[in-house]
Amino acid sequence: MSNPSQQPPLKVAAWCIPRSLSSVLTQSITSQGNAEVFFEYYATAAHGGPEKIFKTPGNLPNDVREPLYSFQYVKDQLEADYPSREIVFVKDMAYAVDGRYDKLPQGYIHTFLTRHPGRVFPSLVRLAASFPPMLGEVKYHEISPSPGQSYKEQWDLFQYVTNELKQPAIVIDADDLIANPASIMKQYCDKIGFKFTDDLLTWEPDLVTKHKWNIAQTQLMANQFIGHYRRAFGSTSFEGGDSLHEINYNNENDDVKASIEYCLPFYEKLLKNKINP
Repeated sequence: MSNPSQQPPLKVAAWCIPRSLSSVLTQSITSQGNAEVFFEYYATAAHGGPEKIFKTPGNLPNDVREPLYSFQYVKDQLEADYPSREIVFVKDMAYAVDGRYDKLPQGYIHTFLTRHPGRVFPSLVRLAASFPPMLGEVKYHEISPSPGQSYKEQWDLFQYVTNELKQPAIVIDADDLIANPASIMKQYCDKIGFKFTDDLLTWEPDLVTKHKWNIAQTQLMANQFIGHYRRAFGSTSFEGGDSLHEINYNNENDDVKASIEYCLPFYEKLLKNKINP
């Protein structure tokens, strides 16, 4: 699909935390087909590239699995020209660029998607428990291994974007997105300069394949093996799930509770800037 306006494409980055429905947001924004999608390129660099930062979970070899994915390579790919596209959409983890703001791509509108840690960490625990036994015991903090447990890094990046880059705050809370998708998506689109239509509220499943997203092979292989994106990639709308249930983490273990309590202040500060339904 071509870009009929022949204007340079809109370039938008959505900086997320794990388990925040960011893959579902990506399905929505790119559902009309005229989009170039970069799916967790920085996270791939941080977890499997030649400058990898984080240890591979479980008992898998802690080796370089994506030798092409240096941070400079990612930046170059995102800054390339895509004249036939209406939008270039980057979905990535905020923690993956922590301390590497010089590798942020130029020319992008930076936005943020967050979620209550009382939902995120129990979800990470469930995900860790679903890893195949052959990988050994996987702890939830191995999946999101950054020192600030993703939330501090997201807050730090938000401060950099608003204070240093002088960009306006554009923040979505995942619960609002699920409870009021039309209102939140319309406001989000207005803020980034992207045309909103009701078509963004429903889509076909598996757009990662149909629209040929840019995604590392190790990401696709891991999803086949573990299934951590299976529900999101198979989604067709902003369905409710557990995000509409009351948040209660009293039954979680002490480590999970400590993670939630540590992250709450960063989440609450970011939430003061959110788009309201």
